[in-house]
Order: sequence, then structure tokens, then C-alpha cells
Amino acid sequence: MMNFFGKTVPFFSSKRARWVLVPLLVVLLLIPVLMGKFWVHVVTEMAIMSLFAISFNLLFGYMGCLSFGQAAYLGVAGYSLILIYIHTHLNFVLCSIAGVLIGGLWALVAGYFCTRLSGIYFAIMTLVVAEATFYITFEWYSFTNGPNGLQITPPAILRGTLNYYIYTLAIVIPAIVAYWFLVNSPFGRSLKCIRDNPDKTPYIGIPVRKHMLIAFVIAGLYAALAGVLWAPFNRGVSPWYCGMMKSGDAVFMGILGGVYTFAGPIVGAVIWTFLDAFISGITEYWPLTIGFIILLVILFMRGGILGTLKEKTKGLRWGQAEKPVSPKEAAP
Repeated sequence: MMNFFGKTVPFFSSKRARWVLVPLLVVLLLIPVLMGKFWVHVVTEMAIMSLFAISFNLLFGYMGCLSFGQAAYLGVAGYSLILIYIHTHLNFVLCSIAGVLIGGLWALVAGYFCTRLSGIYFAIMTLVVAEATFYITFEWYSFTNGPNGLQITPPAILRGTLNYYIYTLAIVIPAIVAYWFLVNSPFGRSLKCIRDNPDKTPYIGIPVRKHMLIAFVIAGLYAALAGVLWAPFNRGVSPWYCGMMKSGDAVFMGILGGVYTFAGPIVGAVIWTFLDAFISGITEYWPLTIGFIILLVILFMRGGILGTLKEKTKGLRWGQAEKPVSPKEAAP
């Protein structure tokens, strides 16, 4: 049980959720034993990209605001981690925390302007933020090393594939659990209320702009958390991790798994990363192949993979975000 934004939230009250969680944890622990280093590397990337997809899903799936700018916070956090670590030689974990906070601060600044807009204007503004971040990091040679980006070698204890895998899981699993609490709390329900009926929501006492800004910053923090894991994993960061092209990955992962489900972005990240690793080893035209798969999902599985499965099975619960929320239920 946890008290979050005013009410007590039961932890995984759904029996089905517990039946899914326990085997999943067992599989994650057995992967280093059953598979080689390559697949441990791939699963590590899946876990990191899950956080990135979640950052998009909170805004679009739960709040109803389309964002093309989540990579800005991923990139800023990655750059911040590397710059602080290189110039101060502080503890790596402390530098990572600082990177997340700086990424969240950038989300706060961007969110102040974005949340004053709605619909397509909100989406365009997030795109502007991502492209502005890209050009700042691309042109500021003296600070960001321009298009060459920055490189980082993590501490010796994290250089091994297995060690970094364990380090990543130790961060990602609690972050996903915290996300479950968030979207199932009264605050999470208020976001769904804003999504379903933004005009009437203020009349029940929910401060729409304030809640939108809080959600925007939380989403930015999740993207930043992915950034401080991604930069050491990738051994560096470049301007291309800050722009709209990288942001598109989060959008595609969310759509692929199902934006109106809790586990959708996680499933989307797993499938996206697997296809990237598998298809890129077969053909150099792997982006075309993945694009074709995304096209099929959009045409024939409008709710994404999990959303379509839930619709077909009817009884399955995945912490759904698609159920309309009444103003009375959303009120704190």
C-alpha cells in the first residue's frame, strides 16, 4: 500500500498482474544464465527504452497530449551526466542523479510554455523544444563538442555487460513500479479526466494547467532517467539523441505496444529493440522493415498490441488508461 496524492493505492491488487510480474522477474534474473552477452546487452537496452517509452505514454496515453520532444530530456540528461562526471570526477551515481535533475529542470522550463497550449499546438511546441535542444548541442562546440558529441567510460564496476544489466534493472524496476502507483493514483485519474473532458475538469476543482505541468515534468524525469542510463550504455551521447528523430522512437514504441495500457509502452520497447537488434543484422534496410510493421499496427491494430489483445479478450486488465473517467472519480 502507498499513499500517493491523497489516497491509499493498493499495490498490484489485480491477481493477474501478480501472475505476470513474478514470472517476469524470474526471467529477467535467469537471462544472464540462459543467454549470451549479446542478448543480455539487448535486454539492457530494452529496459532503458522502456523508461523512454513510458515518458511519452504518460503524456499521450494518460493526459491526451501528443509529444514529439521527449528526446530533448533524454539528451540533456546524458550530456549533463557526462559533463559533470568528466569535470568534477564525483561519484558516478551522484552525477547520474544530477543529470536526471537537470533533465527534469529542462522539462520544467519547456513544460511552462507547452502546457499553455493544446492539441496540435502542444505537439508542435514539443517538437520545437526537441529541435532547439538538438541545435544547441550541435552548434555549441566549446561545451558539447558539436556534432561529435561526448564520450564516457563508466566506472570499472559497471563496464561489464552483466554488471551494467544488474545496475539498469535496479533502477528500471523501481521506476516502473513507481509509474504504476502514479497512474493508478487520484493524480493519475485526474490526468485521464483532463484527457477525456478538459473543458469540464476545472469545474470540479482540478487545476488543469498545474496537473499538466506536473505530469510534463514527471515525463521529462523518466526520459532523463533513460538518458543517464543510455549515455554510459552507449558510451557517449550526441546531438542526434536530442532531436525529433529520437523522440519518434518513443512515439513508435508507445503506438506499437498500445498507448492506452499501462504495459503497452514496455511491450512496445521490447519489440522495437528486438526488431532493431534482429533485423539490422539481416538487412541494411531495417528502418524500412520496422516502418512497415508500424504501418500494419496502425492499420489493423489501432489500439496497439496490448490494446488489441485486451479488446479481444475483454476480461484482461493491464492498468488501462482508455476507460473514461468521471469527474467525481478523478476528484482528490
